[in-house]
Amino acid sequence: MSGILNFAIDKVKTKLDESCEYGNVGTSERILSVIAGGFIIGMGARKLFSSPLTAISGLTLGGALVFRGVTGSCPIKEAVEGKQPDATVVEHRYFVK
Repeated sequence: MSGILNFAIDKVKTKLDESCEYGNVGTSERILSVIAGGFIIGMGARKLFSSPLTAISGLTLGGALVFRGVTGSCPIKEAVEGKQPDATVVEHRYFVK
């Protein structure tokens, strides 16, 4: 029985790694995103009837964090990293002889 369980866990890990091959989020960021997203979803679900607007925004943010953690890609991070200037060109032009 444990052989089947280990096989299933290995298959899931392999599928997650293959789906995240082109992702831009590291493993530690993925784990933290899922944990934080789950916490925010739980807090949003608790406040669903007392404060619906806050709850909906919490559920949305938590869902986005869980999605980021599970898929391993973040379009916001990709957009921010794409707009940073390339420092190596400046360093090469002025500091490399």
